[in-house]
Amino acid sequence: MRRTKIVATIGPATSAPENLRQLLAAGVDVVRLNAAHSDMETHSNNARLVREIASSLGRSVGVLVDLPGPKIRTGLVVGDAVELESGQEFLLTATDDGMGDVHHVATTLPELAQWARRGDEVYLADGAIVLRVLESLGSDVRTEVVRGGTLRSRKGMHLPRAEAHVDPFTERDALALEMAIAAKVDFLGLSFVRRAEDVERVRAMLPRRGVRPALVPKIETAAAVDNLAGIINAADAVMVARGDLGIQMPARRVPLLQKEIIRFCNQAGKPVITATQMLESMTRSPLPTRAEVNDVANAVLDGTDALMLSEETAVGLFPYETVRMMSEVAESAEGWPHDRVDPSAIVGADADRVAWAVAHAAVQAAEDLGVAAILCLTRSGQTAHRVAAFRPKVPIAGIATANPVLGGLSLVWGVQPLLVPENPREEQLQLAIAAARTAGMVRDGDLVAVVFGSAGPRAGSTDSVRIVRV
Repeated sequence: MRRTKIVATIGPATSAPENLRQLLAAGVDVVRLNAAHSDMETHSNNARLVREIASSLGRSVGVLVDLPGPKIRTGLVVGDAVELESGQEFLLTATDDGMGDVHHVATTLPELAQWARRGDEVYLADGAIVLRVLESLGSDVRTEVVRGGTLRSRKGMHLPRAEAHVDPFTERDALALEMAIAAKVDFLGLSFVRRAEDVERVRAMLPRRGVRPALVPKIETAAAVDNLAGIINAADAVMVARGDLGIQMPARRVPLLQKEIIRFCNQAGKPVITATQMLESMTRSPLPTRAEVNDVANAVLDGTDALMLSEETAVGLFPYETVRMMSEVAESAEGWPHDRVDPSAIVGADADRVAWAVAHAAVQAAEDLGVAAILCLTRSGQTAHRVAAFRPKVPIAGIATANPVLGGLSLVWGVQPLLVPENPREEQLQLAIAAARTAGMVRDGDLVAVVFGSAGPRAGSTDSVRIVRV
């Protein structure tokens, strides 16, 4: 059974109902909707469709809306792809209109000429193409192609001098946030976060009651690396966005930063997603490169909770094969021995030492006694979060009475979300065992560890563990 979760981006290749059904059946745990592309009505419909299909498959699948952020993009190009050759001149225009070609392309940055200086480098398509600024021509910028490549429509553009001055929350972000709240999605990806205050600013915009999506800041700027501890503390989960990070930081640092971010998240008890170009060659090929297989496996060995696919499932030719390949590689890597998180190193433990101690004790007892599974009865999902932080060798069931709670658990390492009906407290244990039995996690005669919060003044906080014979 695979413990590492898979996040898949849907797009033209997978958004049709039957294609989406195949994608979920292949093993996707969380569906990503990229609000930088398409319209909000389409994303809202896709969120509804994901839930309908997941329900028909008897699964709980999370929905993540990735806010566009202030990312500068190129405009449309003829035929959706043009080839730029090293040494040629290329014009960047300041307005996002018209159709680009091999000689020019529009951008979404009206102040383009203001922030471009002679000799500056401009990166297109996640750094695959590099331009050098020659001069400004009114509001446009003339460049020389230093490193050529294929430029597709609406690809990311990096102009470092400009990015330090743009607001990380845009008007389009506000529209996407409104859609995400209305659709009751499980997660919000926050783009180009620089500090903890950027996370708290969005949190203040969420409804005070009802379904509140978990906030997932993306670590993709040099400023975010500098303020990593504060961002992780403010976040509900974190994404290692290696594409943009690899442009803002020297490429040689990215593997080490990945390990550092994952370690910090593990110690904080926060889920972490590793993203960008994980199986990129499978966009066009039915098989990955050996380097990509190693990359996926190493992310698992680093301790990531989830792995993310982007173009591979959004526009790729082999989306289902890609998901199955990622699943196989992740499950294989999980079999390798790994270091257990030291309970004393858990940063979040200071906030609720009893809850963390009980979670650790449950994992230790479960393994000492050879239990079949750990059943986490939870109202908020935190009990399952805490147990999963210690990476037990036995399966974890996150058992709740509300679908939004289960959606939030879809990103947490090793947790199988299970729904039970609203019930009197005295029936909780029986219903939890019945749900685990139906899911094939336990059989008659098995021992299970049940972790829960007792009634009384500390209701809602994990403070109890029981060992029960099924």
